[in-house]
Amino acid sequence: MPEFLRYFFSFRLLYVLFTGLLFYLVSITFDLIFVPMLDMPEHFCEKWVERKVRYKTHEECVEFSDEVQKLKYHHNKKMEDRIANKMLAIFFIATLLTFSIMLLNPHTFIDQEVTFENYTGAMAIAIFYGIITGFLLPTVFQALLPAPAEWLPNEFFEIQKARTELILKEIMAASG
Repeated sequence: MPEFLRYFFSFRLLYVLFTGLLFYLVSITFDLIFVPMLDMPEHFCEKWVERKVRYKTHEECVEFSDEVQKLKYHHNKKMEDRIANKMLAIFFIATLLTFSIMLLNPHTFIDQEVTFENYTGAMAIAIFYGIITGFLLPTVFQALLPAPAEWLPNEFFEIQKARTELILKEIMAASG
């Protein structure tokens, strides 16, 4: 068998592709169901302030056109934090999955047993695979595949619509 085909059918490449696809599917499903962002009108904010957080500066709205827009803005901020936490969780799960496979069958990733002396190297390899399967490949799949609205079942979008309507009702009740 040619070297290219042997590498193509190797466990490492298939593992990276399939787990990357799995984490992409988990990511878009999580976004649809648990991260409903609300649409904001064009002029919802009357005053923006630039704030410095650590080493970055970003603009933040401090005066809103009404209470509903303020609640929607804060809801969307919470959803942005949820997206960041989702990405970290996917990275940690991808790393732990790789490390546990390395512990069960170390010869699939490295040529030696995973012992106490080489845990650091095994963990570095697991983190490397976690970055590839948890961050890079889901981004590549998102760029290459058609939008999820074209191929995901409509039930996911109905769940998202129902959650968005529920959140809007809660915001309306809280504001008035």
